Amino acid sequence: MDWLDRISGAAIIILVITSVVLISGHMGEAGPDRTVSERQAMAVHPAPNSEMTAELELIKDLIEAGTLEKAEVMTLDLFQKYPFEGGPRMLMGDIFMRRQEPLKAMPEYRQAVDLNPDYLDKKTALFQGKKLKVAVSEALSGIEKAMHLNPDDASIISSRKDAYYLQRKIAGSCS
Repeated sequence: MDWLDRISGAAIIILVITSVVLISGHMGEAGPDRTVSERQAMAVHPAPNSEMTAELELIKDLIEAGTLEKAEVMTLDLFQKYPFEGGPRMLMGDIFMRRQEPLKAMPEYRQAVDLNPDYLDKKTALFQGKKLKVAVSEALSGIEKAMHLNPDDASIISSRKDAYYLQRKIAGSCS
C-alpha cells in the first residue's frame, strides 16, 4: 500500500465517522407521530394562539347555528386582536356567504388567502378550496347580473377583481 491508498482510506474512515455522528445527533427530531404535511405546516406556521383558536371554533359554531350578528361582532373583535391572521377574515367571508352576500365575501376571502395561502393548499388541514370555488362562482354570477344593471359601479368592479383574483389563485393552487 502506497501513501495515496493510506490517505484515501483515512479520508473514507473520517467521512464515515462524521456521517455517523451527524445522523445520530439528528435522530428523533422529526416526530414520528406526525405526518409529513403536519410537520411542514408546523415548520412554516407556528401554533396559533389557543385563545384565538377557541374563539374561532365558537364563531364557527355560531355561524352554523345561524346567529350571524353575534358571530360578526366576535369576528370584528378578532380583527382588532389579530390583524395578521387569516382565520377571522375567512369566517367573515363565511358570514357574508351565509347571508347570501357573495359580493361582500370576496374581499374577505381574498385577504384571508393573502394572509394564509394554506387555505388553498390541499395538503394542509386548513384547505378551503372547494368552498372558495363555490363562493367565487356564485359571486361571478351575481357580478354579471349587477354589471348589466350598472356597468360603472366601482364596488362591483372591485368585487369582480377580487373574484377573478381568487379564481386565479384557486386554479394555481394544489387543488
